[in-house]
Amino acid sequence: MNPKANQDKLRVGLLGVGLMGSAMAHRLLDQGVAVIAWDRDSEHLRALEGRGGEPAETPRDVIHGAGVVITMLPTAEVILDLVKPLLDDWPQDTIWLQMSSVGAAEADQLTQAAEAHAVTLVDAPVSGSTHPAEEGELTILASGPDSARAAVEPIFDALASRVLWVGSAGMGSRLKLAANHWMITMVAGLAESMQLCQAMGLDQEQFVALLDGGPLGSAYALQKLDEMRRHEYPAGFPVRLALKDLELVREVEQSSRATMPLLDVVLERFTAASEDLADQDLAAIYELDGPA
Repeated sequence: MNPKANQDKLRVGLLGVGLMGSAMAHRLLDQGVAVIAWDRDSEHLRALEGRGGEPAETPRDVIHGAGVVITMLPTAEVILDLVKPLLDDWPQDTIWLQMSSVGAAEADQLTQAAEAHAVTLVDAPVSGSTHPAEEGELTILASGPDSARAAVEPIFDALASRVLWVGSAGMGSRLKLAANHWMITMVAGLAESMQLCQAMGLDQEQFVALLDGGPLGSAYALQKLDEMRRHEYPAGFPVRLALKDLELVREVEQSSRATMPLLDVVLERFTAASEDLADQDLAAIYELDGPA
């Protein structure tokens, strides 16, 4: 295969320019990368056009208008429904760069669909939310054939501060699922610890000060704690998507011999939170029991 890796002619296609897709598209445009995109929501395309992107009338226009096509869509089912009808006509040298968060079995379904049509697939979900995407500070968990690396490297350079290549296609999605399980569980734990401080009459600022700059803290944890203190939850990673990923972890638990008792509790909490807080950031789990 001879990928379209000429950087002077680099043109990236995007199928899905919602919350994350639009942030990534804007970053690519800011870095001088041409973008052609399609989304079911025409408002998303108008916003992208205002930044210099090219709206496509159909998904087929995207795959024929770019050397690398990114899918950034909510579930593997949505991805397959959109992409499967395109695979018979997929240009030979165009790489499918799958960057959505999907489960382990779902990643394998996408890989099998690509292989059945001799389409080169790089499975490369991202760790990070909309703000890191806009700043080019994502971590990309890439997996797929070595032959595709040169073509996707300039895209990764624009979007990420860190790229991990972790094996054959599908391994990136597995690593992303493990990372998200940890992240969601951590945020649930932070919320409960903040509630514990309140219950004991301890100033929550003391807990935050302990984590800030110490070995128990992280920039992400401090960001979530700040949102909890302010009771403001801009949707970097909304509750509904956290719940989706927890359900994907449950699929792995059920299909393996793994035992995940923490998953049961956290899944129950996010299921309850999704009733009223679905579109708020996952840190809104703090509001579930109505803090004062």
